Amino acid sequence: MTTRNNLSSMPTGTAHGDNGEAGTLSAPDAGIRDTSSATQLKMKPKNVHKIKALIVDLGSQYCKCGYAGDPRPTYFISSTVGKPCEATDVGDARKEMYVGHELLNVEAPLKLVNPLKHGVVVDWDCVQSIWEYIFHKAMKILPEEHAVLVSDPPLSPSSNREKYAELLFETFGIPAMHVTSQSLLSIYSYGKTTGLVVESGHGVSNVVPISEGNVLPGLTGSVDYAGSDLTNYLLQLLIKAGLKFTKDDHLHILDHIKKMCCYSAFQPEEELGLDLEELRVDYELPDGKVITIGHERFQCAEMLFNPTLVGSIQPGLPALTATCLGHCQEAGFKEEMVANVLLCGGCTMLEGFPERFQRELSLLCPGDSPVVAAASGRKTSVWTGGSILASLQAFQQLWVSKEEFEEKGSTAIHTKC
Repeated sequence: MTTRNNLSSMPTGTAHGDNGEAGTLSAPDAGIRDTSSATQLKMKPKNVHKIKALIVDLGSQYCKCGYAGDPRPTYFISSTVGKPCEATDVGDARKEMYVGHELLNVEAPLKLVNPLKHGVVVDWDCVQSIWEYIFHKAMKILPEEHAVLVSDPPLSPSSNREKYAELLFETFGIPAMHVTSQSLLSIYSYGKTTGLVVESGHGVSNVVPISEGNVLPGLTGSVDYAGSDLTNYLLQLLIKAGLKFTKDDHLHILDHIKKMCCYSAFQPEEELGLDLEELRVDYELPDGKVITIGHERFQCAEMLFNPTLVGSIQPGLPALTATCLGHCQEAGFKEEMVANVLLCGGCTMLEGFPERFQRELSLLCPGDSPVVAAASGRKTSVWTGGSILASLQAFQQLWVSKEEFEEKGSTAIHTKC
């Protein structure tokens, strides 16, 4: 079997690029209630575009954006920003930053920058450029006409939300916004308000307990490895196998190899005993060269279960989850968490990962019988949860308006978020 490098299927700005199934959105099954009427919230009627709320999930690899009420994001935009290697002079026609499809049309050498580190924004100038691209190039909308819901990573500083408020209200003049936890949005995508969210994306992995719509930060676990580390580990394995790759030139190709060829073995020791011919797959590089990949296909994913393979002393994802469940037991939340372990994020999309994770967690929690769920659309669980939340009738009272921001300053974001 030959897998072709099809990087055109992963452009820097892609409309409807997710592999998730199309379908209608449903509200969480219980627990989200209107604070004024205590009546259970329901989805608004179909014409949610009257509100025109924009949902944006800025991840470490891709930014997902689209309208509230839609089942999938409209666009996937690379979170990488290009800066000219040489400083631009006054009057120079070149831009200072390039985003999305702009990266494909620049002849001058660029320095590629990721404005997020382990999921948290560290370069707000680059983030501003991404937002400009979202509004004007991707969605082609006037920001002053749209409320915006933004996701926020677990354990991020409160100043992160304040910076978003300043950026969106002052720079883009949006009429209203709301910032909420990525984990909370992920659990909404499952139609739940209680459970243990195990999310692993491109830059960070978190295990977050949520009870009746309340995130429990004191019981949250986090490790700073995720999909990008899998890609780097795959690079090491392929170089060790005698293949020639350089990180800077081929990281996007390696990421594609990982997604197309790699998997998580249910019992890796048995995979090692298989005839190599049963494991090998061919992959065609952009230059037409065909490489053969064997044991590396499943060895790559092993670092999620045993991070010592890459020199890390952090626990594997199942061990981190088991530790978090132990903390939940001490706090009196374990039973409801064990019954609702929810996988989220692109890194959990590896073939075989849910089954292997279930096996490892069950071995670590033999008396608890944990139930692991893996929705087919979990790659975009954060965005989908935001689409659901912003479409709920009673949520409309939780928008922070531009007037409130002008009256109270950036701390106004904490009054409703």
